[in-house]
Amino acid sequence: MSTITRFAPSPTGSLHLGGARTALFNYIYAKSNNGLFKLRIEDTDKIRHQSDSINSIIDGLNWLNIKYDDKIIFQSKNQKEHLNAANNMISKGIAYRCYHDELEIEKIKKTKKKFQSEWRHKHNNFPKNKKYCIRIKSPESGNTEINDKIQGKVSVQNKEIDDYIIVRSDGSPTFLLSSAVDDHLMSITDIIRGDDHLTNSFRQMLIFKSLNYKPKFSHIPLIHNQNNQKLSKRDNALSILEYKKLGFLPECLINYLLRMGWSYGDKEFFSISEAIKLFRIEKIGKSPSMLDEKKLHFLNNHFIKESNNTDIFNTIKSINEDNQNKKFPIDEELVLNLIEIYKQRANTLLEIIEPILLIFTSKNNYESDQKKTLKDSEYLKDTIINEFTSIDDWNEYIITEKIEILLNKFDLNFKRIGQPLRLLITGKINGPSITKIMDLLGKDKVLNKIMKNW
Repeated sequence: MSTITRFAPSPTGSLHLGGARTALFNYIYAKSNNGLFKLRIEDTDKIRHQSDSINSIIDGLNWLNIKYDDKIIFQSKNQKEHLNAANNMISKGIAYRCYHDELEIEKIKKTKKKFQSEWRHKHNNFPKNKKYCIRIKSPESGNTEINDKIQGKVSVQNKEIDDYIIVRSDGSPTFLLSSAVDDHLMSITDIIRGDDHLTNSFRQMLIFKSLNYKPKFSHIPLIHNQNNQKLSKRDNALSILEYKKLGFLPECLINYLLRMGWSYGDKEFFSISEAIKLFRIEKIGKSPSMLDEKKLHFLNNHFIKESNNTDIFNTIKSINEDNQNKKFPIDEELVLNLIEIYKQRANTLLEIIEPILLIFTSKNNYESDQKKTLKDSEYLKDTIINEFTSIDDWNEYIITEKIEILLNKFDLNFKRIGQPLRLLITGKINGPSITKIMDLLGKDKVLNKIMKNW
């Protein structure tokens, strides 16, 4: 049978790192086995369901280049199949109708460690016109065992699994039922999800058995925050599309997510096609992965430096217009040359956008310490302007030579002239070689910036 995996998010928010990593591992595992990767939206909870979330999830996957096969499955459209499965389980004696109200349930829970309804063994004399839920008839003894490709052989005693609800009293199926039936309907061969679903997998085994369905399991350790705690909404983790807006490249995020649990020898960087060739799900570690911002910036810097300048130019134009609704400078040749300089140190594309916009700003805004730097060196202004005005053949070599003349004339180190020049021309006190930038901008632009901003 061909390998088929799936990613099944609930549309209750944006696509975040944990979900994106689950999708990525499902995608790469399927493709490494020449199989299919499918997307299912678990939208049965209409109260929490947000239509904007669906678009955000799809946009996030597309940006990461995680391509799903076939059409998207919407779980809500399969509800009839879910209920049919529940009724079939009742007829097989695997599930039963429970007529207890909330007060009765609370009383039973106080006296029994494993919840079992008093309706578990009743086959007749059901009350008329009273709402009921449908519960699984969990085994009372023995073990339930899973051979997991990541966790190994894991088991739980059946006495730990209560008679959980598969259909609510309002007639709606629960996640445990819907998810299991949908996986069966989609012919999913491998269920790959976070290890926080391991308990769910144990519970669903009886449903799988009733469907004569035997998927394979891989439970991925969760992502932890820097305090080694499970990543949660309290950590304000960014969504995938927020990483895009902040100037991270999809190649960076793919590598970052891959390396959160999986590795291949000492290899540091992967394209998706390389990962597909090399991936073995059994090589995913059993320990939680930790967020590492330094690693994220290191990877992004690498892929920025490896990127074509024209591609970066098109991307930063798009990011800038999305974030600030401003048009990017139209002097494309100059911008491309500036990108080549600024991308060497940039950890994000925003670190390229900001300085380039400042360079093209005619009048700079300075902080108090920057104003002091300019004031302290104001006595150099006329001499600097005269020296640069005298240059006929404007190039980096001649510019450097003129600065050396000024340094010797006023007995200064480079910082005393380099910093004010960088402030005047780029709006920043630190940055890449100011002589390279001056060479690219040209004589007229440089003199204009100096005279307007000093």
